[in-house]
Amino acid sequence: MAYSFDAVVVGAGVAGLNAAWVLAKKGFKTALIDSKPREKIGERACGDAIAKYHFDELGWFPPKNVINHYYKGVKVVSPSKLYEVIVPGEGVSVDSLKFGQWLLKRALDEGVELLDNHTLLKVRYDSDGVKAVYVKEKGKPGLKEVIAKAFIDASGARPALRLKLPEDWPISEKPYITDYNLAYREVIEVEEPVRDEDKDYAIIYLDTEIAPGGYWWYFPKESGRIVNIGLGVVWSTKGYNPYHQYVKYLKNLCKGRVIHSGGGLVPTRRPLPTLVWRNVGVAGDAAYTVNPIHGGGRASSMLSGTIVAKHIANALEYGKINEETLWDANKEYMLVYGSKQAGLDVLRMYLQKLSNEDFEFLLKKRIVDGRLISEIGEKGNLAEEIVSTIKAVIALLGKPSLLNQLRIVKKYMEEAKKMYLEKYPHTPKDFKKWIKEAEKLFDDFRKIIGYDPGPKVPW
Repeated sequence: MAYSFDAVVVGAGVAGLNAAWVLAKKGFKTALIDSKPREKIGERACGDAIAKYHFDELGWFPPKNVINHYYKGVKVVSPSKLYEVIVPGEGVSVDSLKFGQWLLKRALDEGVELLDNHTLLKVRYDSDGVKAVYVKEKGKPGLKEVIAKAFIDASGARPALRLKLPEDWPISEKPYITDYNLAYREVIEVEEPVRDEDKDYAIIYLDTEIAPGGYWWYFPKESGRIVNIGLGVVWSTKGYNPYHQYVKYLKNLCKGRVIHSGGGLVPTRRPLPTLVWRNVGVAGDAAYTVNPIHGGGRASSMLSGTIVAKHIANALEYGKINEETLWDANKEYMLVYGSKQAGLDVLRMYLQKLSNEDFEFLLKKRIVDGRLISEIGEKGNLAEEIVSTIKAVIALLGKPSLLNQLRIVKKYMEEAKKMYLEKYPHTPKDFKKWIKEAEKLFDDFRKIIGYDPGPKVPW
């Protein structure tokens, strides 16, 4: 049994749903493939918080019925819980399932054909690109052949499509295990409402004992009657298990009825070096579009889905689909988000080397404040103004080694941003040379700070 489309999107997470909507809205016959049943699309274990300015970038805002809380900002709390920094910035918490169902309806209303309960098992390709994918519907025999002119892999942190492609295609890259966090969280209807002083904030706790290489969070929802509480740990050879860490340290903090629980993989690194190759685009977690510092990825996933779909639509109209005609998708994504991710990836590795004592010192002595954290998060660099401010404080405290470390981090953050923006290749023919330079930059930084990336992922 064969089906034919202009474009096929694999994965009905927020990136895939947004990409399918963009393609269908432009008039292209689009299929959306997902292993979940239709009524479960959108259900996912994550923090659920999204900064409001991201919707300004996307040019639309979700309806009120999918939003279950509004935030004034983020609180960052020290390991002892004695010190905190408030990072201003409005945000919302969404109901994952309702949000996904709204995105799905929007796509279906534009004519997207949904193949739910379908798992991608095989890919047919040649040197020019992917010709078809083969999917199996749950509970039914045989495979369906789905043919298309272009494909988008938005299937998540363990990609279903791109990892079945030739190893010499750059989008087949396999990252290190430490490029991922393992997360677990529970949504709880609490017996005692959240304290008034915490209701308006998404709260992040820095504690390397509870969340090695990550953090744990406490996000109020529904006016403080419900709490999303969870943690992320770096995936490493030390075998940290987020569920075990949750049970040991967080389980008893919120008493009440568990509404939903679950976990998963979160890529916390710079983006996939290229989001396009041949007639294939990659978006969302499959393209590592998550913010390396705070692990937020819904907005950037949707942004990447929009950009990749837009350029695939342009190539479909042009009548030729390959990395040359799709290459501007890379340049646009690196401009609006990817280069920032590259800079923050440097900072992420440095922060994962810090101890609870280091975090306590930074927050206790007010070496960083909310404005500085916001500046780093929005621009992805340690600006001269920030280093100068920190330098003055450190001079008074007698911590010259910390200042030297920050100078190194600042240098490599700036070089990483430049590598993914100003030095990013204008055409695919210069890509091989560029990727060698980019990998050397990150390898050099790892060696300087003594960061062991561990082995490559096992799949």
